[in-house]
Amino acid sequence: MASPVFGFADLHCHVMAHLGFGGHVLAGFPDGKMEQALARCDIHLHGKWGLGNFGKNWPLVQVFIEGGVGHGPCGHGTYADWPHFNTMVHQQLFVEWIQRAHAGGLRLLCSVAVNNELLAEEFHHPDKDESSIEKQMRELRRFTERHSSWMGLALSASEARRLIASGKLAVVAGVEVDSLDSLLGDRELLNKQALPQERLPRILQWLRDQGFRMITPLHLANNSFGGAAVYDDKFNLLNHFLRGRFFDVQGNPSVGFRLGQDLDTQTKLVIAFYELTRRAHYPHGYALNAPGQGHVNQLGLTPLGETFLREAMRQGFILDVEHMSERCTDSVLGLAEQTGYPVVASHCAFREQALAPQDTSRKSKRASEYQKTREQARRILALGGLLAPITNQLELKDFPGGTVENDCARSSKTWAQSYQYALSLLREVGAGGVAMGTDFNGLNQQPGPRYGPNAAYSLKDDKAREKRRPVQQRRQIDKPQLPYAGTMYRSDAPFVKARANTREFDFNTDGLAHIGLLPDFIRDLVHVGMTDAQMDPLFSSAEAFLRMWEACESRSAALLGGDLADAAIPRLGEPPAPKPAAPSTPRPGPRVKPPR
Repeated sequence: MASPVFGFADLHCHVMAHLGFGGHVLAGFPDGKMEQALARCDIHLHGKWGLGNFGKNWPLVQVFIEGGVGHGPCGHGTYADWPHFNTMVHQQLFVEWIQRAHAGGLRLLCSVAVNNELLAEEFHHPDKDESSIEKQMRELRRFTERHSSWMGLALSASEARRLIASGKLAVVAGVEVDSLDSLLGDRELLNKQALPQERLPRILQWLRDQGFRMITPLHLANNSFGGAAVYDDKFNLLNHFLRGRFFDVQGNPSVGFRLGQDLDTQTKLVIAFYELTRRAHYPHGYALNAPGQGHVNQLGLTPLGETFLREAMRQGFILDVEHMSERCTDSVLGLAEQTGYPVVASHCAFREQALAPQDTSRKSKRASEYQKTREQARRILALGGLLAPITNQLELKDFPGGTVENDCARSSKTWAQSYQYALSLLREVGAGGVAMGTDFNGLNQQPGPRYGPNAAYSLKDDKAREKRRPVQQRRQIDKPQLPYAGTMYRSDAPFVKARANTREFDFNTDGLAHIGLLPDFIRDLVHVGMTDAQMDPLFSSAEAFLRMWEACESRSAALLGGDLADAAIPRLGEPPAPKPAAPSTPRPGPRVKPPR
């Protein structure tokens, strides 16, 4: 048996997202000379004040990004407004920053190709999912080859293990698009007729030939495989654009999110813009649907989706169960349990930790279908899979008995609540692993700082909780800041501030502004109360991912070979066999000890 590797894994980021969304949304490049790769975006892309380049093809939707107020000059020079923890459309994965994260213990990075056909069209550079992810995969290959001295693209678990064992960063390519079912076909045609089953192996083989090894079957909209999680009214517009209809929802008492209600100003403007330009009318009937309960998608896993996943298992893909509706997630986990096939939740949150509807005015803090239930999280771990709490957790309930005070909303302390929750499930189940999922470059934001004017940032504009903000800010001032001295946590690399030209990044006041500050994020977790024993699973997460991947490859070989377990997964056109007994819980592997 191979020796365990040491280090942590980021299971979800988007290194090549500048090529997604039509190539005109995300400013900056991940490679090249810094002054060129991170050139001022107001000149070349986002326009004056970040509101777009005015003219005939002015993308008005630009106004609604970054909070709807644009931004100042940013990029090479002072880097005053970029990188920043709350940016959504600026590069946060520059190569030098990735290398600094690697020095601080990052050993495995899942780079996920992403696209949004509606956003690409609104920016007047339409790009289909197929062509977009093909471009991103091609450039990811070139990127890893240019920096082969310290990173490499891993096409198998054994290759990833060799890369990490030799001191390099293993990069695993994934795909996360809304219309995975329309690859090698016509999306608009699929809205009129069913996807032929015989195309499914071709889609998966095409993805393998490209170099993808990890797939997210559902993203922000429904497709032929199943229903997407309901947690943002803007994604309802996307579903209408892609599928010709809005989400059909039903009530669920475990969630507080409701479509069409408590809309913030930005969402109202986006809906009005969509209605005007697309001649559509956002449904008003959601207010009458299941009053007193939250909304979840009615659509679960379709028969075609089940067939697709069976074939994906045969081909050994790593399956990511994020963004699926609750019904779809439960069905996928049931299918995985039939065969003992592990899955991952690459950038997750947990429903039990969300705030109650009456406690916050912001819908994004309420329990939603995006978040995993306790039982779903346990089932993922029992399969030998991984939970990777997303770094930006906004605001959560206290984790009972935790070692980190939950007194600075949307900071490292907030992520610590989610991570400790995942660790508690890991101890209960005794299998699987816990990593992190940053979602850098994914039109998402990151944890903010604990000091300065941006401290406790998630309480801003929350009418039900904003009075707590000055209290939380004062509590941080009374405590010592993270010192920059010694070495990075569990590393021999010196712990000094990251730089971009003349700008220094101080995690205390900058938060997680880019991936190069992950070592600072980790040091701050320890600084605020995480113990070495609690950090052990995180620094064993690269090993946990490799074992999960090896299990996928092993099950794939068994299924292709037609062993007895294959009876649970019929081939295309065959009727399903009776469900076998649930597999026994796998035993945990040995704990990885940090190097001295």
